[in-house]
Amino acid sequence: MIKKLKSKAKKIIKRLIGNNKPSNNLPQIKPSSTVRPDKILFHVSAFNYGNAGDALLPIALQDSWKVIDDKIKWKNQLVYPTVDLKLIKEINESKGLIIGGGGLFLKDTNANNHSGWQWPCSTEMLSRIDVPIALFAVGYNRFRGQEDFEPVFKENIIAFAEKSVYLGLRNQGSINAIKSYLPNELHGKLYFQPCMTTYLSKIYKDQINFNKPKENFIAINAAFDRSHLRFGENIGGILTSIAKVLKVLSKTHNIKVYSHMITDEAVVPFLQSYEVKYELIRLSDQHPKKIIEEYIKPKLVIGMRGHAQMIPFGCGTPILSIVSHNKMQWFLDDIGKPEWGVDVLNSNFEDELKLKATESLSNISERINYIEKKQEELYSLSLKNINEGITAIRNHT
Repeated sequence: MIKKLKSKAKKIIKRLIGNNKPSNNLPQIKPSSTVRPDKILFHVSAFNYGNAGDALLPIALQDSWKVIDDKIKWKNQLVYPTVDLKLIKEINESKGLIIGGGGLFLKDTNANNHSGWQWPCSTEMLSRIDVPIALFAVGYNRFRGQEDFEPVFKENIIAFAEKSVYLGLRNQGSINAIKSYLPNELHGKLYFQPCMTTYLSKIYKDQINFNKPKENFIAINAAFDRSHLRFGENIGGILTSIAKVLKVLSKTHNIKVYSHMITDEAVVPFLQSYEVKYELIRLSDQHPKKIIEEYIKPKLVIGMRGHAQMIPFGCGTPILSIVSHNKMQWFLDDIGKPEWGVDVLNSNFEDELKLKATESLSNISERINYIEKKQEELYSLSLKNINEGITAIRNHT
């Protein structure tokens, strides 16, 4: 599976950093070989067009940093290959290393014994990096009931905390989780750094119209990776409840299924069973601007993926989260709206989902206003963190 991912990822990277002319105004990742070495930052991320969230967030990260310094150029490195001396040499030829965003703290995506998380950089290789390092908007993505990281993870993350300018984690839940692997004296290296997708309307306000009137439909996104950890034995009951709620909501609003990956479409047979009329919108393998434009439209997004809550939030669209992973609730807690979610473990799941969806649809303007204010807070905090990172890189000798 990993070999297939790596093969696909190489093609994706080629597309991302190729010399093709941009198809629209959203900034593209450009080849670093054409720019001055003293302006290059080395960026490690997923760069994955097969997953809508991972297609958008690396570009949004780079554009966030360019708000502070528009002279920055980027050299992009896929997260999966094992870090060796050749790669270390390339990193050290840059001015600094930025790792993120995304849920990179996960043991079974790109499983390895070098670091225990998705970037296989051993502690030994890390010690050879001579430029400033910042982890930016990285998430602790361990699923409920999933076994803990291997011992190498603790050793590795301690070394990263010691060496980095900061470890920017995308929610307080991730910060609290990583604290358990670090000695107290390193807790100050953990910064709250929300995902860049949560303030898209700030980054791209001059390029995309985020103020379009909402259209009369509800977008639903489901996720099925590690379904045994997401749903337990009640997967059928949970999906049936979602379909039954959407059947009720479809009497007043159109329904669109937003698929971030092809596997997300496993919810469709349940909708069909209850004769829910729907339109399928496939966001995988789409340009980031297309993804943003689709998430500006709905009156409400009911999402199970992290980026099916963060991207619409960043577009000023009301959200209702189906919580099958702790990260979903962590985000809601961070924005001060823990009630904007329904946990799949809730014995009253179906009734709660219907009630909260109805409440949201009755308070669209109020929720949009709240989102706009909260976006400003997240954006201001992010610019502060970016400025600190850039200052550290400039001061490095």
